[in-house]
Amino acid sequence: MTHNSLFRFSFTLNTSSGRARITFLFLRYLGARFVADNCTRTAAALSYTTLLSLVPLLAVVFSILAFFPLFASLVDDIQGYIFSHFVPASNEPLQLHFQQFIETAASSGGVGLMFLMLTSLMLMHTINIALNDIWHVKPKRNLFSALLIYGGVLLLSSILFAASILLTSYVVSLPLMADGGEVLAGVKHSLLLIVPIVVTVVALLLFYVVVPNCKVSWRVGMVSALLAALLFELAKKGFAWYVLAFPSYTVIYGALAVIPVFLVWIYVSWLVVLLGAEFSRCLTTFEQDHRDGKVT
Repeated sequence: MTHNSLFRFSFTLNTSSGRARITFLFLRYLGARFVADNCTRTAAALSYTTLLSLVPLLAVVFSILAFFPLFASLVDDIQGYIFSHFVPASNEPLQLHFQQFIETAASSGGVGLMFLMLTSLMLMHTINIALNDIWHVKPKRNLFSALLIYGGVLLLSSILFAASILLTSYVVSLPLMADGGEVLAGVKHSLLLIVPIVVTVVALLLFYVVVPNCKVSWRVGMVSALLAALLFELAKKGFAWYVLAFPSYTVIYGALAVIPVFLVWIYVSWLVVLLGAEFSRCLTTFEQDHRDGKVT
């Protein structure tokens, strides 16, 4: 990297046309990396793994929460919260089936619980491989260290998620909120909208910073998590609108329509997560690649 190239890059950022050009180059760079790293194919693979691991994962999460008396009474509320805030246009049959699957899995005994834990950790391992492929790094952790990290992320995410729901439920149930008029009613509504976004941001931040086998800046991880959370909310609104506006899939699939719709939503969700991971990598490497002439 020469002094002239550094001067040209700094000067470019100080002009409006230069910033527009850099933004265009960055977006093209991001799109190229997203395609080159086969993120669409990776999202499809993760969707299949998620479909197999979702019930065991939720069963493990609820089993973890059951060990904490403070959270044990919130399991049903958490299930409803997940479906209402993270699965667009979900219906009661889907939630009912998942609840039955989870209850059956959770009551399978100690050996069954160990199997559920291993299945959940396999999903975390698949996510780890996907994020490492985006960063172009090879796994350096041994199996024991990896399992500790996966388990720690799973435990921390479960507790944070339950704590956020508990805190929100407590605040919105206060008499002050119930009798506070329109202003506090607006605060209550805003709180119920913000909490799912905060939970999503925290989970994505842990994925983007802790899971990859390389050093990722917390600042970069936070920016990427905020972007992915925003895209996730937009995708959720758009997907819910599409499902409600074009119900032709119910004519084709009938009672089974919920399965392909849910699978497509999982795929869209993983596209957003992987795009956020690519964004974090591009934020880290774009400037140097631009200076080296790799971005044109």
